[in-house]
Amino acid sequence: MKEMIILKDDANQRLDKYLLKTFPNLSQFMMYKAIRNKKIKVNRKRAQFNQLLKEKDSVLLFLPEDVCETKERKINPKLPLNIVYEDSNYIFVNKEYGLLSQSNQKNGDCVVSRIQTYLYEKGEYNFNQSSSFAPSICNRLDRNTTGLIIGAKNANALRQMNEAISSHKVHKYYRAWVSGILEKDGEISLYLRKENTRAIISMNKKEGYKEAKLKYKVLEHKENETKVEIELFTGRFHQIRASFSSIGHPLVADTKYGYKGKKKKMQLQAYKLTFDFDLPVIEIKE
Repeated sequence: MKEMIILKDDANQRLDKYLLKTFPNLSQFMMYKAIRNKKIKVNRKRAQFNQLLKEKDSVLLFLPEDVCETKERKINPKLPLNIVYEDSNYIFVNKEYGLLSQSNQKNGDCVVSRIQTYLYEKGEYNFNQSSSFAPSICNRLDRNTTGLIIGAKNANALRQMNEAISSHKVHKYYRAWVSGILEKDGEISLYLRKENTRAIISMNKKEGYKEAKLKYKVLEHKENETKVEIELFTGRFHQIRASFSSIGHPLVADTKYGYKGKKKKMQLQAYKLTFDFDLPVIEIKE
C-alpha cells in the first residue's frame, strides 16, 4: 500500500490528473481499472476519477510497489540567479544571455532549475514532498534574449499569473538595438505564423496566421543603429524580431531575420513589467 497526503500545491486538481502526474509507471488503463476495483481510495472511501482533491486528503493505492514509485526529482548544483524582485508568491529574475528559460533535457541548466535550486536552498521548496507541482515560470524568453522572467513559487500563483497574462493585465516592455536609422516612433501591426524555428510574416490576415501588434519609441542613435523601447500588445513567437525585419530594420546581429552586419550578439532585453493588479512595477535599470 502507498499513501499520499495532498499538500496545498497539489490540491484543487482532479484525482486522475494527479495520479498520472505523480506515478509515471501507472498507465491510464491501469488507473481507471484500479479506481473501479477500489484499489485506489481517497480518505479510505471509494474514489471517483474526476473528483477534486483537497489539501490534507489521503490518497491510498493498493497496487504493486513498482507502480507506486513517484517521480524522482533532482536539484542541480547552485548556479547564479540575478533576482530583481521577490515576494511570497513570485520571484522575478534577470535571465542572462545564452541561458535557456526552460530546458528540454532532464536536470538541464535553465532559469527554472536555478529558481528551484534557490528556493530549495532557502527551505521554500522541498522536491521530496510536493508531488505534482514544482516552482515554474510564467513566461519564456529566447536563449539570446536577456531580461525579466516571472517565476511562480506555488500552484495558485502560477494559475493567477497565467490568467493575468492571458487577459492582458500584464504589460511587457523591451529595449533593443535595430539596424538602420529610425527617425520617428511608430507601431507595427502584421500577422505571424510559426514554422519550425522561424516566424513567417504576412501583412494581411490569412488562415493559420495570428495578429501581432507592438509600438516602439526611438531612444537614441549610434552609427547606423537605433535603440528603441518596445511595448508588446500581443505575445507571438519571435514577434519583435520578425516585426522589425518586416520594416527593413532587423535587430542587430539577428541574421535569421535579415541582419547583414558584422555584430554577433543580439541586444534584446525584456526590461520592464507593469501589472493591472497588486504588484509593483518590475524594472531592470540601465
